[in-house]
Amino acid sequence: MPIDQHQQSSQASDSMHLDELSNVLRDVHAQNMATFQRILTSDRSTLEENRAATDRFWDIVVITAGDLQQRLCYQRQIDFKLSKGQIPRQAKYHVIEDPPKSKIGSGGSTCLVMNVLNDQYSDDFISTARVLLIHAGGYSTRLPHVSARGKVFTILPQVNSPDGIQVLDLKLVLYLHLLKSMPPGVFLTSADGIELLSSKAPFPSDPKPLTITSLAHPSSTAIGSTHGVYLLQDTSDLVQADRALQPKDQSAILTQCLEFLHKPSLDRMKRIPGVIFNGISGDKDDIVYTDSCYYFDPQTAKVMAKIWKTLPLDCDLEAWADVLSFQQDSPISPSLIGDPHQQGRHILSEALREAKVKLDVMVLNASKFYHLGTMLEFLEGVCIDRAFMAELHIQNHLHPQIAQVGAHTFQHEKTGTGNDSAVIELPVYLENSVVHAQAKVHAWSLVVDTDLGENTILPANTCIFTLQIREQAYVTFTVSVKDDMKKEVEGNESGKHWLHRLRIYENVPVARMVPGGALESRLSSSNPDKKVSLWTAPIFEVASTKTESINLAMERLDRIRDSLSRSDTMGWKDSNLLQSSTDSRIIGWTSFKEAARSARDL
Repeated sequence: MPIDQHQQSSQASDSMHLDELSNVLRDVHAQNMATFQRILTSDRSTLEENRAATDRFWDIVVITAGDLQQRLCYQRQIDFKLSKGQIPRQAKYHVIEDPPKSKIGSGGSTCLVMNVLNDQYSDDFISTARVLLIHAGGYSTRLPHVSARGKVFTILPQVNSPDGIQVLDLKLVLYLHLLKSMPPGVFLTSADGIELLSSKAPFPSDPKPLTITSLAHPSSTAIGSTHGVYLLQDTSDLVQADRALQPKDQSAILTQCLEFLHKPSLDRMKRIPGVIFNGISGDKDDIVYTDSCYYFDPQTAKVMAKIWKTLPLDCDLEAWADVLSFQQDSPISPSLIGDPHQQGRHILSEALREAKVKLDVMVLNASKFYHLGTMLEFLEGVCIDRAFMAELHIQNHLHPQIAQVGAHTFQHEKTGTGNDSAVIELPVYLENSVVHAQAKVHAWSLVVDTDLGENTILPANTCIFTLQIREQAYVTFTVSVKDDMKKEVEGNESGKHWLHRLRIYENVPVARMVPGGALESRLSSSNPDKKVSLWTAPIFEVASTKTESINLAMERLDRIRDSLSRSDTMGWKDSNLLQSSTDSRIIGWTSFKEAARSARDL
C-alpha cells in the first residue's frame, strides 16, 4: 500500500527519543496495565486465596448518562464487558442518568450521583468505599463517530491488541497507582480527558475532611486561558523547588487554593501575582497550573447529596467551572435573579461554604493532561503526538501515522493495471473498515465502520462512519473534521433558504451536497426547528443496506469535492451532479442526533 512520499519525509520525528517525563509516565502506565491484568486474572480465580490482595481496585464505578436511553445503551456495553471478563467484576458498576427533560450539567449530575449512592448504600459502606465517577453524559457532537455508543467507549489503538482499548478500560487503569494511598471518597474525571501521573504522586494517607483535592498539571499560559487555573498558596516555594527536580524525582505537592480562575485571559493571569510561574532550567516558557480530575472525601459527598435536593432542574452546572469556584462569593445580580444557572451556582457555592468545605490542590509537576474531545484532537493523539502514543502504548504497525483498530483493514486485488494498492495520506484513523484496491484516502481522515470500494476518493479532513439505525436502515455520515457541528443558522423558514446558509466542509452550502428537489420540498413542509446545525439537520440519506448507504455517501462526497474545486462558487448550479429526486435507494433522511438516538436502541 503506497504511502504519500512527501508526508513520509516528515516522519523524522518518529525516531526521536522521548524526554524523561514521557519515559516516566510510560513506565507508570505499564505498571498500571500490569496491575489491571492481575486484577482481571484474580477475578477469574475460583479460590479466594488466589486473589492478589495487594492490588486495590475501585469499590464503585459510576458513569453518568444524559438520559434513560443512553443509560440503557451504556449498561448493555458494560454488561457485555463484564460477561467477557474485560473489566473487573469486583467493582459495583452504576450508570446514572439525568432526570427527564432536565439540563443539570456535569455539576448537577455530580450532586445527583452522590444522592443516589447515599440512598442506595449504607453509611458504613459508603464511608469506606473508593468511588470512580466518570462524566460521560450527553452527545459527543464534536466527536460524532462515537455519538451512538458514547465517548466513554471511544477506541484507541493499543500494542498487542488489534481491537484497541476503550476509554472506559483506560480510565479503570490510569489511576490504579493512586489507589495505593487514596483514602475512601470520590475521584471525579471526564470521559474525554486523559491524565497521566507519576508514580511518586501519592495521596495523603489521611486527607482533611470536608475538602476537595484537585489535581493540577503544569500548562502553558495559552492552555490556561481555555481551562481552569489555580492561584496557589506556596509561600515556601515548594512548587518551584519540585519543578527543578528531574521528573523521576518529582512528587505531589499538597497546597491550598487561594483562588480558582476559569478560562482567565493572559492579561488577568499577569495581573494576579503568583498565578504564573517563570520558566526554569532552560525552559523559556512560563507556566500555570490547570485543572483536570479531583477527589473529595465522604463528608463532602454527603454535602453534595443534600445540595442535589435544592438545585433547579435546568441549572446546567459544570463540574469544574462551577464546582471548583465555590470559594468565591458570587451573589446573584438583580438582572440574573431568574437565571437557573446563576441560581444553581449560588446554591452550590453557598452550601459548600456553609459546610466549611475547603479547596486544596495537589500539584503534579510530573504529569500530563490530554484532551481528546474533538476530531482533530483525536487524530492528533492517536496518529501524530509521539509522546502521547508512547506513554499510552499506542503502536501503529503499518505506519506511525496510520492508526488501525480491527482486522482486515486493507484488501489488495489484482486489476491488471500494475497499481493494485490503496493510497493513504497521513494521518488517518481506520476502525473496523475495509479499504479496497485503488482507493485513495486523503490526509486527516477518520474512517469508521465503512468499506471504501475500488477507486473511492476520500477528500482530506473527512470523518466518515456508518450507523445502523433500524433493522433494515443504514446511514453513512460524511463531515469535515474541521466543521463546527453546533454552529446554527435560522431554520424557521423554507428549507431552500437555510440549506444554502448551513455549511459543511467549512465552506460548502449544504444545498450543494444533498440531492435536488425532494429534500427541499420535504423540509419546506416539515416546520423545522427555529435553528438548525450540522448536528440537528436531517440532511443525510437513509438506505436499506449498508452498501447502498456507503454508495450514497460516496456520491455525496463527489458533489462536495466538486464544489470545493470550483473557484466560481456564485456560478454553481444546483442541478450539477445531483441525483434524481426519486432515487429509489433513499428510504428516508436523518440527522446526526436522530441517528445516534436510533442506533442506541439496537
